[in-house]
Amino acid sequence: MPDPLPNVLIVDDDKLVLEFVVLALNKLGYVAVGRTDTDSAMEVVNTTPSLELLLSDICLESSTGPDLVRQALRDRPELKVVFMTGGFDVGSFRKTDLVLNKPFDLQGLRRTIDSIFNRGQPRFEPPPAGLERRRPVANG
Repeated sequence: MPDPLPNVLIVDDDKLVLEFVVLALNKLGYVAVGRTDTDSAMEVVNTTPSLELLLSDICLESSTGPDLVRQALRDRPELKVVFMTGGFDVGSFRKTDLVLNKPFDLQGLRRTIDSIFNRGQPRFEPPPAGLERRRPVANG
């Protein structure tokens, strides 16, 4: 029997996007939960030791995704991170974090999440020095 897929927390203040991503990841076999704000997201981070990935929108109503991730990584430095964006760039974040551009489809989401856990394809290579810090992910 294969190992269970990792637990994923999705944070997006757009409830339609949040619902799509949670349902899609659950359908793909991941254990996914969604939150619309940073306080409830941090509650999940702090009370779910099995959580392995934080997938956050960059622009949130109450804060920013990078702020949420910095807060989460203080307590859980092992968490993997993927940002989602509709094209807005707010703040800075680690150059190793993937960025999933909205809109994306189920296959783009799957490729991105699977690449984080090295499932089905090689992990992305870091860009050469001096190139763009954020690595956009193909949408289709």
